[in-house]
Amino acid sequence: MDPKTIKGEVGSLAAHRKGSGPASWAESSWHEADVKKYPASISDFTLTHENISKFCLQGHTPSLPFLGKEDNVIAIGSCFAAELRHFLNDVGLSSDSFWIPSGLNNTFSLLDFFSWVTTGHQTSKGFGYSKDDSGTLGDWEPKFERSSYRKALENANCFVFTLGLAEVWEDTLTSKVFWRGVPANIFDEKRHHFRLSTVEENVTNIVAITEFIRKLNPKAPIIFTLSPVPLKATFSEVPCISADCVSKSTLRLALHQVISQKLTDVYYWPSFEIVKWVGCHLPFPVYGTDDSVVRHVSRYVVTKILYSFVATYYGENLAKEIFDNHLMSLPSREGLAGEPPLIYTGQIVTA
Repeated sequence: MDPKTIKGEVGSLAAHRKGSGPASWAESSWHEADVKKYPASISDFTLTHENISKFCLQGHTPSLPFLGKEDNVIAIGSCFAAELRHFLNDVGLSSDSFWIPSGLNNTFSLLDFFSWVTTGHQTSKGFGYSKDDSGTLGDWEPKFERSSYRKALENANCFVFTLGLAEVWEDTLTSKVFWRGVPANIFDEKRHHFRLSTVEENVTNIVAITEFIRKLNPKAPIIFTLSPVPLKATFSEVPCISADCVSKSTLRLALHQVISQKLTDVYYWPSFEIVKWVGCHLPFPVYGTDDSVVRHVSRYVVTKILYSFVATYYGENLAKEIFDNHLMSLPSREGLAGEPPLIYTGQIVTA
C-alpha cells in the first residue's frame, strides 16, 4: 500500500502536531483533579531548589523541617550518604562519623550489620568479608565493641541510607548472600551463583532494617535514597548499562513499596531522580565533568542536591547561610562550553 494514500498519521517525527504539546494530556474529557504533570518546559529542568521542590520532592518529604544544627545524622552507604556525612561535618552541622563496614550497598549486608548491632547476631542471610591492612580478605570482624555501635544508633537524631546494588552473589549451599563480591580464593563456580535480588526480598530487608533501628531508637526519622552512580561492572548476560537500569529499577520499586506502607517517620529522598531525570535535560553532562570518571556525578550537581536536602530538612534560611559561606571556600573555575557553570577543582568534602 502506498503510504501517500493512507489517511491520517502513520507516524510522525514532527516536533509539534495536532494533539501534542504541553497541553495535550489534560483535555477536557479527562479527569484531572490532583494530577501531577511532567514538566512542560526545558526551563523547568533547572537545579534551583524551587524547581527541585516542585517537580521532585512533593509527596516525599515532611511538611516542615525537623533537623537542627546540633542534631546528629548517621549517614550510611555510598554516594549521597557519604557526600552528606562529610558535608555536614565540614560545615559544622553535627554528623556522626562512627566507623561502619565499607561497601554496605545491598540490603542483605545492611540487614546483617543492623541485626548484629541490635541483637549481637547476624542474620542467616549474609556473608561478610573485609580486608586487613595488608589487603588480605577475611571474615568480617567489628572494629569497635558492639556497645559503641548501639550507643551511636541510640543517640542519633536521623538516619540516611543510600542503597546501590540489587545484583548479588549467593552461596547455593547456604542461601547466604555475600556482602560484596565473592573473594577470589574461595570462589567455586558450582557453589556460588550470581543473580538479581527481587523486589520482594529488598522490601523485606528494608522493613526489617527499620524495625531493628526502631528497637534502639524509636523516634529518629529514617531517610532512604537510591544511588545514581551506575554499576561498575556486571556478571549478567546483558551490557552493564542495561544491568544498571534493571538493578536500580528493582531497588527503586522496593523503596516505593516500603514508603507506600506509610511507616512512621520513614522518607524517600529523590537524589536518583534529580540526577537521572532532571540531569538529562541540562545543557551539560551530569557525570564525569570534574575528574573524567564517567560514573562520578558532577560536583556542581551534588552541591545543588545537598542544598535542597539541607533546605528541606534543616530549613532554607540555614541552607542559604551555610552554602553562601561554604561554596565560596571551595576551589573552582568557571565552566567552559559544554561544562557545568562551575567546575570544582578540589573535592567538595574531604575524605
